[in-house]
Amino acid sequence: MTPNLDLHLLQVFLAVFDRRSVGEAAAALDMSQPGMSTALMRLRRILQDPLFIKTARGMEPTSRAQALVGPIRAIVHSIHSDLLVAPDFVPATSTREFRIALSDIGEGIYLPFAVRNMQQAAPSTSLRSVSMQPRELEEEMAAGRVEVAIGYFPDIRSGQFFQRRIGFHSFACLVRHDHPDVGRQLTLKQFSELGHVVVEAPYRSQEVFEIFLKKNQIARKVALRTPHFMSVPVIVAGSSAIAVVPQALADFFVHHPGIRQVGLPFVPPTFQVNMYWHRSGLLDPANQWLRELVMSSFDEIRKRRYDRNGKERKGQASA
Repeated sequence: MTPNLDLHLLQVFLAVFDRRSVGEAAAALDMSQPGMSTALMRLRRILQDPLFIKTARGMEPTSRAQALVGPIRAIVHSIHSDLLVAPDFVPATSTREFRIALSDIGEGIYLPFAVRNMQQAAPSTSLRSVSMQPRELEEEMAAGRVEVAIGYFPDIRSGQFFQRRIGFHSFACLVRHDHPDVGRQLTLKQFSELGHVVVEAPYRSQEVFEIFLKKNQIARKVALRTPHFMSVPVIVAGSSAIAVVPQALADFFVHHPGIRQVGLPFVPPTFQVNMYWHRSGLLDPANQWLRELVMSSFDEIRKRRYDRNGKERKGQASA
């Protein structure tokens, strides 16, 4: 069996070596003298050497103790300086790269806020936006290679993850600004007969709307399928197709000259957007700082709360 040589015994060795007195070493470590003598006996047994010989000048180290003092002092110093010192993160001087999992819609809506605030608080840090399948994302977050995920991730259910709500959203319909057949409100007939631009983004918020249509047996004609949200406004502005997208994205393009929002002929579903992080990063100062930056960056977005008809609920903030 491997001897149990712990930090306490190493400190006992150094205290006796430096003071040449069992009594003074005990006082320095706030131990009783019998307790110090017992610890010294354990050290001698483990290291198979007397280590210190009682003389008229005090406890003199043996040649074995003289050879060990350098390595033991280095070990104790390393433990105190590297292991027992709380980790620190200084935003103003850090050069760390943070990795955030986002969809393309998340990049367009959330990243501008985060980048702006990060450049102000931590100018030498950088962000990397990543997109991956749920299982891979969980593994990367558990390993600390992705700090946080922001968006609609219903598959992150493990007890190893924490989450905090960022927003509560619904869906809106986009049409060409001068669409000849659509006024301020779509009819159910128009919704079913007009061509739709459909975003096929698995594991994302658009699945909520797909499930809603199927459950309510609402038909539609698909004109285009694309994996990207951010190209939708350009496509809609240049065609007669319509597109149902998350309300936050529709608001993001509210000033786009070629498109406008119109009312849907039914009450659309809602979904919640969260920030997720893994238990492994819970107490990491850098991860904590990033999470607070995210939440403070999104004050404007978190103040939005949408009724189930997609219209903003005035005077209420999402929790």
